[in-house]
Amino acid sequence: FGTVSIRSLVRTALDLNETWLNELIWREFFMSILWHFPHVTDKSFRPKYDAILWRNNEEEFARWCDGMTGYPIVDAGMRELNATGFMHNRVRMITASFLTKHLLIDWRWGEAYFAGKLLDYELSSNNGNWQWAAGTGCDAAPYFRVFNPAEQTRKFDSGLAYVHRWVPESDSPSYPLPVVDHAMARERALATYSSGLGRSS
Repeated sequence: FGTVSIRSLVRTALDLNETWLNELIWREFFMSILWHFPHVTDKSFRPKYDAILWRNNEEEFARWCDGMTGYPIVDAGMRELNATGFMHNRVRMITASFLTKHLLIDWRWGEAYFAGKLLDYELSSNNGNWQWAAGTGCDAAPYFRVFNPAEQTRKFDSGLAYVHRWVPESDSPSYPLPVVDHAMARERALATYSSGLGRSS
């Protein structure tokens, strides 16, 4: 059927590219999780995280979807996704963290949005990565890890080439103010997660 087996891909990756091999391993891992724990399609892998009270502000969700959050690295990622159906994995992590931690919007909303946009969409990987970002998955980032968009920009787009490609107006007065303050959003996320996890125990 023109299908290349995972064993063939791994043999090739062993000789060529460790990063690509790691991504194959993640893919297989998330497929295994979905197979053995099918509830992850609509619930957190770790049930206690279902007690989190998401804000689910529809206006803020629309700003995230449209790439108008006022955070250039987040907006660049969302605009690239909307225009091309693609987004680099690092930017996927940044945008997912922003939605779930800064805006406290349910990871399932973001997962569904990505599912409708990504050309390389695959259920188990999309689900696993969203649960990783939200802190709800089996091998997730801890809930208190909240990406700082400015710091992520300094680390991964210090020359702003990516930002300027997708958000050329980021330095102009017409660019929207941040939808939320980073420091306030971080503290709010920590309090919300802590409260939710406390209720579930």
